[in-house]
Amino acid sequence: MSARARGGGAAASDRGAVPWVGVLQVEVGCPWVRSLKEKRALMLPLLERWRRGYSLSVARVAGLDAHGWERLAVVAVDADRDRLAGVLAHAEAAVREAGLDIVAARLDVEPWDPLGATTP
Repeated sequence: MSARARGGGAAASDRGAVPWVGVLQVEVGCPWVRSLKEKRALMLPLLERWRRGYSLSVARVAGLDAHGWERLAVVAVDADRDRLAGVLAHAEAAVREAGLDIVAARLDVEPWDPLGATTP
């Protein structure tokens, strides 16, 4: 078994690093949409762009049965807080670039430290 597989593969300087978790929630308004099929056709290209272009985990979390709105959640993890916040800010900008209206948005970036490492 390799040192990395046993958990000993991290460099000594990396052992104190804490990963950052970012969650972006975006409520999208699309009052012109007449059917759920039409709304899905608007949302799926955006979700795929996030998944492929930014390697983000994404989900449609609310409003799935509503025609005029939907809430999307985007999650990412990174060792660098500023880079993580920047990636999620670009993800939010992609909503506007797709021609969708942002009704509300919230970005949370927090350290995740379940193993008790030192917070940077």
